[in-house]
Formats: sequence, C-alpha cells, structure tokens
Amino acid sequence: MNLLMFAVPPIAGAFIGYSTNVLAIKMLFRPLKEIRIFGLRLPFTPGILPKQRYRLAQSIGGMVERELITPQILRQRLNQQDVQENIKLMISQFTEDILEKTPAEVLEGHEHSLAAGIPGVMDKLYPAFTAAIMNFLRRDDIRRELELKGQLLLSSIFLKLNTLQRLFLSAGQYDLTLQEKIPEIIEDLTANAESFLGDEKVKKTLLEAAASSLEKTICSQNSKINELFDFSVENKKDLDDFIFNKLMSTLDGQIEKILSSIDIKALVADRIDSLDMVRVERIVLDVMSDQFKWIEIFGGILGFLIGVFQSGLNWFLRF
Repeated sequence: MNLLMFAVPPIAGAFIGYSTNVLAIKMLFRPLKEIRIFGLRLPFTPGILPKQRYRLAQSIGGMVERELITPQILRQRLNQQDVQENIKLMISQFTEDILEKTPAEVLEGHEHSLAAGIPGVMDKLYPAFTAAIMNFLRRDDIRRELELKGQLLLSSIFLKLNTLQRLFLSAGQYDLTLQEKIPEIIEDLTANAESFLGDEKVKKTLLEAAASSLEKTICSQNSKINELFDFSVENKKDLDDFIFNKLMSTLDGQIEKILSSIDIKALVADRIDSLDMVRVERIVLDVMSDQFKWIEIFGGILGFLIGVFQSGLNWFLRF
C-alpha cells in the first residue's frame, strides 16, 4: 500500500504531462472551426493556427519580404558564379533552339502579328532609308559614275540615229550641249528622286510593297536561321554573351521595380492564407514530427519527475 502511494504520483504525473503536451500540440491545429454550446463559443476553438491564420500569413509574408527576398539578396545571388553559369546555359540552349529553326517555324502561329508589325517598323525606318539613298546619290564618286553613264547613254542614242539626224544635231551643236548639261541633268534627277521618295503616296506604295515582299520572303524561307546568317561558333558565343550582359544589366537596374510590382508580402500571405488547414497541419507535422514527439516525451518525463518529487515530499512529511 505504501509502495502504491509512492508509485502512483510519478505514473500519474508522467501520464498527465505526456497527455497535456499531446493535447496542446493537437490544439495548435484542431478544431478547424469554432465550437459553440448553447450559443456560447467553447474556449480555445478554433485551434491556434486556424484562428490566427491571417495574422500568421501576414507575419510570414512580411518576414519573407524583409529578410529572404530583398534586392540586395537577389543581387548577391545573381552575382554568384553558379547562378550566372546556369543563366548562360539557359540562354545558350534558347539561342541554339531558335537558330536551329526556320523563320516560319519561329513565327508559327504569329504570322498575323508579323504582317501587322512590319509596316509600322518600316515606316519608322523609311526616313533613314531615303536619307541613305540620297546620301548615296550625292557621293562624288557616284555622281561621276552617273555622269559617265549619262554620256555613254547619249552616245548610244546618237549612234541609233540616222545620218541626217546626226548631221542636224551636230550642225546645231546639240550633242555638245547635251554632253555639257549632263551634270545639271544628274542634279535635277537627284532632286526629283528626293521629292519622289518624299511623296506620301509613293511612300505608302513602297512600304506596302516592301512589307508584303519581306513577309513572303521570311515565311517562305526554308533554310534555318543559323544557315541564313552563317552563324559560326564564335558568332553564337558573341550573341549569347550579348544577351547575357543585357539581361543581367536590366535585372540589376530593375530588381526594385520587379519586386515592388510582384508585392512579395501579399503574394506569400495570400498563398499561405489560402492553404487548407489540414494541408498546413500535414506540412508542419512532416517537418517537425520528431520535435513534437520529443516535446510529448519531455512532458511525460517532467510529469514523472514532478510525481517523484511529490512522492518524496510526502515521504519526508510522514517522518
């Protein structure tokens, strides 16, 4: 009987300590909804996590935004060698895939967009195109070549005339006059060409014809892009490096704007808040099951030690 009196408190303490810790851990997640009896909410319902899920989601979202996904951390990560090597590898694979396709394959399903976009692009390039033509025509070497061609053309025309016609032109020295006027004629033709190219109707006609021709040429091209542009290994590497440098420069300058547009805190908070609590419970238990198990065991050990202390105190007080 005396032995039972000393044994019961440690055993009961161990059972109570273990059971209360098991219940406390369970009450983190359960019940999922509040329980009402006679219209009154039962205390500690719902469980702590279901009840505080919004505050928990906001807190975790804020922590992720402040401590985990910051511009500084992203920049540090982007500057790491392994990350840059992975980015270069993805760019290389992307360009290789593009270069191994024909223009028609690259534009498959987007031909209409190409047709709609070409006129606008060519309209923007038209002033540069006309300026390049006029600069070409005004070059000294081109002017001399045009004058020479003009003189040869006049000589060819004179040779096609009959004897009487040539005699008439020679008598009036019209042939010499025309030869002398060649530079002025070339200048007039150049000025007329500039006016011709600047005419809106001519511009519209040229753009439509060029856009249609370019679209047909691109879409009907059967050669791969790397064959069209004769891409060598060095050319592809230069292209990959150019894309990589532009990408990294853009990311470095736009990280703050990217993160602010994403709103990491709201994204994480909304995602956590939308999770089913049964799934949250499963995730937490998968991660912390061993720790929770030891909390339960330590609860039993602590209860047992308290029972031993109580039995010892009772034994001490009996004497």
